[in-house]
Amino acid sequence: MSRKVPPKILHNTSHAASRFLAAMISAWFSLEILNDKTIAKVDQENSKSATHDQHHGANGTCLALQTTKDLDSKISQASPPVLAGKTVDLTLLAVTRAFDSLVVALYCRFYPSFANTAPASSTLTAISRYADTFIFALSSGTVMWAWFYLPDHLPRAYNKWIGEVAQVDHRLIDVLRKAHAGEFIYGEDTGQAHILQDMCSDYGWPLDWGDPVKTTPIPCEIVHMGTGPSCHWHAAVRFSRAFQFALATNLPLQLLVKARNPSFRACKRACEEAVRSSAFMGAFVGFFYYGVCLSRTRLGPRIFNRKTITPTMWDSGLCVGAGCVLCGLSTLIEAEKRRMELALFVAPRALATFFPREYDAKVSPRLA
Repeated sequence: MSRKVPPKILHNTSHAASRFLAAMISAWFSLEILNDKTIAKVDQENSKSATHDQHHGANGTCLALQTTKDLDSKISQASPPVLAGKTVDLTLLAVTRAFDSLVVALYCRFYPSFANTAPASSTLTAISRYADTFIFALSSGTVMWAWFYLPDHLPRAYNKWIGEVAQVDHRLIDVLRKAHAGEFIYGEDTGQAHILQDMCSDYGWPLDWGDPVKTTPIPCEIVHMGTGPSCHWHAAVRFSRAFQFALATNLPLQLLVKARNPSFRACKRACEEAVRSSAFMGAFVGFFYYGVCLSRTRLGPRIFNRKTITPTMWDSGLCVGAGCVLCGLSTLIEAEKRRMELALFVAPRALATFFPREYDAKVSPRLA
């Protein structure tokens, strides 16, 4: 006599199967779109045709004497190379997830043997609890550093999104990049004073504030961009702006997810999760800006001698580095499960900054 399968098991099985099919179908079509060579082939053919027409118009008589092999060689040299690298983000995502699964498997396998003593057990517990925070801090700091000094190493959409959240004047970023490149130096006239002086004119500040020869270092009020001279207030304003920006996205999404099983409790939980995630985003932005001010004018010069670490050194990268380190601590606001998701989300993007986003397809034909 056959046994009936419990309804709960049937429900879980059907739910898992539907999620698997949805993920497989979306991944299938996404990879098909990413690996579509139609556009690349059309561009290459158009380039070859244009090169052929130009060459024929200039030297019609000579072309008749050239062999087909020589003509194809010249056209191929004039044509731009087919670039690959569209799947680098997906590749690094898969690698990161696989490495995470391997670490978890090893941890579960060897944890009982390591946790025989109380000190070892407490150490492993602390590591497992804060590992996600450390990974997120390291990854997010790498991404923010790349956004300032290596923007070409980040996806265009990611660059745009960070810029919308950061809400920073492009002239300030330009000066920080020039300082990093050694083109903006305090006490020297390198011809870059006009950048911040234009900014001073727009905000109603003295023009001398933007001149690295007359003002060392530039006041933090320029970094605050109109919020006043207080670094603490500026960090609070940044938190508020980023919180509102994130809440406008998080709250509708959370309510939409909970709408599958609507109830007062579900609605309350959606609001709590949206507020918490938005607070994390606000703290991320606020901590970054506060770390910049804290290092370059408030705490940094008091700890390190001005001759050892000069104002130029602070503004050429150290202040941005301090902000990159501090902003990662904002993930402690999130729940532990959410920290793991954030770490696994940002880690592949941080790894991508160490690889070229585009490369010649001939380097790796299988990835073209």
